[in-house]
Amino acid sequence: MKYIAIIDYEHLDHSLFMKSFSEAMAQQVGCSGIILHGDSAYTERLIQTGTMRDEATIRSTRDLNHRIVALLADNGVAGIGLNGYQKQIIKKTGNTLHINDSWIEERPAGTHLVLSNLIWDADAQKIVSMPLHTLAEALTIQLNRDTVVIFSTDDDYESIFLKNNSDDETSAGQVLDFSNKIPKELDPPPINSFLSSLRAFGDLPDRKGLQAL
Repeated sequence: MKYIAIIDYEHLDHSLFMKSFSEAMAQQVGCSGIILHGDSAYTERLIQTGTMRDEATIRSTRDLNHRIVALLADNGVAGIGLNGYQKQIIKKTGNTLHINDSWIEERPAGTHLVLSNLIWDADAQKIVSMPLHTLAEALTIQLNRDTVVIFSTDDDYESIFLKNNSDDETSAGQVLDFSNKIPKELDPPPINSFLSSLRAFGDLPDRKGLQAL
């Protein structure tokens, strides 16, 4: 199964979530994921030391890319770290986003790609941060992915989802609104998005624990 999983700003700075995230990936069977991320609150901490915002964002995002790959390795998960601007694999020209899909798809079997949202702006000739929503949609369309995983903002999601999908009388025919569980930077969610808990993420390729958005 091929999927895209997005780790948002808040979750990236949550050490317990990130540890559980890597453990969940270790439980998956036959999956090949693109783990998409941007920066975290680490950027603000760098700014407080006197670093300019643009530089702090790039440094924070790069460091997080290395940390995610190392965290996955600690749990026996093979991952390759990549910033989109490297080798201009993801390049923006005007309003068009160019993705070197052959490079992304030709990585070794069983290896996940940890991809940051730092891309190359050909017009400005510099590294820029692409909004996660925009980059996720472009990757989804160009790479033909049918599953984009977004992680719930809190742990209540799983119990509510399970209740909604049970056969008891109180939940029969009930449609619940999960919009308040979607991270702000991913609202509205990219196409083909599913809301997930870490437990459901670890169950992939079984998607029964995912909630279509």
